[in-house]
Amino acid sequence: MATSVSEKPIAGDLDHKHRWRIAEPDGPVSVGTCRICGAEKQFRNWLSDMDFITNEEHRQAA
Repeated sequence: MATSVSEKPIAGDLDHKHRWRIAEPDGPVSVGTCRICGAEKQFRNWLSDMDFITNEEHRQAA
């Protein structure tokens, strides 16, 4: 059985800011598609411990 793969522009190839439409979470990543050019990009569906800081850390940094 043959499988066809369509080529999509790579994110950042064009002269516009992408407007991502991100699919519903279903696994560790969701595919986002640019509404302007159709480029695709994967977005993580979780935050690692290093992706944010707590309110206490904000207060200590001030």
